[in-house]
Amino acid sequence: MPDVQDQQPDSAADHFGSFQEAVGFLEGMVNYEKRTRWKYTDASFDLRRTRDLLAQMGNPHDALRIVHVAGTKGKGTTSALVASMLQAGGLRAGLHTSPHLVSVCERMRVDGTPIPEGQFQQLLGEVRDYVHRKRTESRNDAPTYFELTAALAMLHFRRQNVDWAVIEVGLGGRLDSTNVVSPRCAVITPIGFDHMDKLGDTLAKIAGEKAGILKPGVPLVLAAQRYPEALRALRQAAERQGCPRWEVGREVVISGARALAAPLSEPDAPVGWAFDVAAPSRRYEGLNIGLLGAHQVENCATAIGAVEILRQAGELELEPDAVRTGAAHCRWPARVELLARAPALILDAAHTVESVQALVEALATHFPSRAVSFVFGCSADKNAERMLTLMAPNCVRLVATRSESPRAVPAGEIARLAAGAGIARVDCVESGPQAVARALGEAGPDEVVCVTGSFFLAGEVREAWELGSLTGC
Repeated sequence: MPDVQDQQPDSAADHFGSFQEAVGFLEGMVNYEKRTRWKYTDASFDLRRTRDLLAQMGNPHDALRIVHVAGTKGKGTTSALVASMLQAGGLRAGLHTSPHLVSVCERMRVDGTPIPEGQFQQLLGEVRDYVHRKRTESRNDAPTYFELTAALAMLHFRRQNVDWAVIEVGLGGRLDSTNVVSPRCAVITPIGFDHMDKLGDTLAKIAGEKAGILKPGVPLVLAAQRYPEALRALRQAAERQGCPRWEVGREVVISGARALAAPLSEPDAPVGWAFDVAAPSRRYEGLNIGLLGAHQVENCATAIGAVEILRQAGELELEPDAVRTGAAHCRWPARVELLARAPALILDAAHTVESVQALVEALATHFPSRAVSFVFGCSADKNAERMLTLMAPNCVRLVATRSESPRAVPAGEIARLAAGAGIARVDCVESGPQAVARALGEAGPDEVVCVTGSFFLAGEVREAWELGSLTGC
């Protein structure tokens, strides 16, 4: 088969009449992001499907220089930071992340720009007959939604001649369809309790699944780990694979971190972080990021560790100013994202206990002494009760809601759990955007409205915000 770069797109291969038709075809695939019950097994997540699909495309992943990123929390932001630093250094950077907030095109970006709808339609059209044939032969042999989008991202990156591709794992690591790649560097962000029914009931088991992305001799950067059990499992896996390893807090050290806050007395002040990072190969002083939450400082240090370990290995050359600029300019939607002021509107896709804890701490750090209203909805497999308990001490009112996902907990159930968590004022609005409009309408100009609990909810709210349909924005 000819190199994919030599293949010219053939309009006759585009079997879709519109982008919406292409998305409809994609939606017909098995999508574990929207299913409530499924088995996490080698049979269900057979990497052979992805390898066969990529072979049909000409194996575009084999031509890519890849940074592969796994973890429980922070992996999307860390991936975005690495890509932003590469781009600031004049390199063409591909970024694959999931899930998307508004459009599937967000999952495959080049230099920060999502794939155009027409190009997505074309790429999916090129494999439509193959996918249809696989579905006809056996549904178990047909690519899933995630497998298709991950493979299309790699094809897009190859067609766009990216210098580097940053690939975020979807779920776990060992059985994730992105694990067919041969990366130049692996990154594992903090491990926590999530998808325990799939990845294992102990932190060691969960960490073992994430460590499944490690390849013999490939450098690894480990973010600071909250749980010693997870750290031990990750270190042991790295040693078994003979991976050179840097850890944030050991080889990569953060110092002088200072929060930039907008308190009640200065509600329009800049928010973010100023800090220094020292790696074995280079020291960075006076770094600034506009990302909110102390965890973002650690995410940035992890990203710096990745580019520096590649630089030390002779794989990459970046000037210090590129790293500084990439960190400062990085924006990542729905990760403690400040959308508006007076009142401040924060959108965060936190959907685990650890992520909500980080969110609560971020709000206290960057918006001290300001009243906070939460708009909250979550999926059925999440620990809603514990997340609401964490929000309760800082919550003046809560609007319970739900996303349109079939996995979403009914708003009435969220309201019941919120009252049980000790939140005194609880309202119930079934539509996410309408719930946000309610909260904004009742909040004073110095208050903070925070939307959280679900990636699906965050996507619906952000789309409404972009369309200008949220009252008060």
